[in-house]
Amino acid sequence: MESINNRRTIRKYKQEDISASLLNDLLEKAFRASTMGNIQLYSVIVTRDKQMKERLAPAHFNQPMVTGAPVVLTFCADFNRFSKWCRERKAVPGYDNPISFLNAATDALLVTQNFCTLAEENGLGICFLGTTIYNPDQIIDILQLPELVMPVATITVGYPDECPPQVDRLPIEGILHEELYHDYTKEDIDRIYRYKESLPENHQFIKENHKAEYKKSLEHICKCTKSNLREDFRKSIWNA
Repeated sequence: MESINNRRTIRKYKQEDISASLLNDLLEKAFRASTMGNIQLYSVIVTRDKQMKERLAPAHFNQPMVTGAPVVLTFCADFNRFSKWCRERKAVPGYDNPISFLNAATDALLVTQNFCTLAEENGLGICFLGTTIYNPDQIIDILQLPELVMPVATITVGYPDECPPQVDRLPIEGILHEELYHDYTKEDIDRIYRYKESLPENHQFIKENHKAEYKKSLEHICKCTKSNLREDFRKSIWNA
């Protein structure tokens, strides 16, 4: 519990390699995560090669931890392996649909969080890159992901070379709903976000994180949350 309560995102790493035995042990333990139907609908791409990290960097807005970390992990929703197993056993798979993608993405993200918790408990630092879902097409091409394999999370991993302050979290009363979802009033929103908005570091967030690129990404998210969301989602998943 201490590593969870004290966790913080690490973006600067020592130039110290992570042994394959340690990394594989952490991943193997992470694979004990809950999974839909015990199918394990995920794959993990381990990137150590400098040139490969340099190729991945633009897909993550050239954030320096991509090339600075000794290891970059790309967690993928993967129905390719299970579909091939079905065909080999003379069954007909039918998983190129939104529900299957959500199942596989959920599996992959459960494993991702398991790994992050285990890595931090073992003295490693991690950074979750939300940019993975902004540029999946680039990542698919670079990592040569086949049909029915979709990147959903990227984690940079290494031994910490910094100890930044913990960032804020919303109060529990702003997130927890008892029995039913209770929609937020203007007063609720003001109260929930008052502390976050008061912090100086949040005033500088856009400036420090490449304003133009993040603005473009936010505009894309807003566009996708309009009424055509389901159709856009259907067309975009599984490399369609």
